Amino acid sequence: MVNGRRSQIEIITDILVISKEGAKKTDILYKGNFSYKQLQEYLLYMKDKDILEEIRVDGNGSRLYRPTEKGLIFLDDSKRLLEQLI
Repeated sequence: MVNGRRSQIEIITDILVISKEGAKKTDILYKGNFSYKQLQEYLLYMKDKDILEEIRVDGNGSRLYRPTEKGLIFLDDSKRLLEQLI
């Protein structure tokens, strides 16, 4: 974070960390300090890239998000990269 703002890699990494055990959208929103619009864009992007999956947990439409296998690999790689930059 050079200019005080998170990079795309940092944002994606944050979402993957927060959702590692499964998280609702509101949990990711508040724990990650995202705007609703920003979170929507990232969730869509990450699902499209197959690094995050959306799981329906019951009949009332409740959903959880968690990293896919590809997402867990990305998470490990991005943590290593970010550690080198800090």
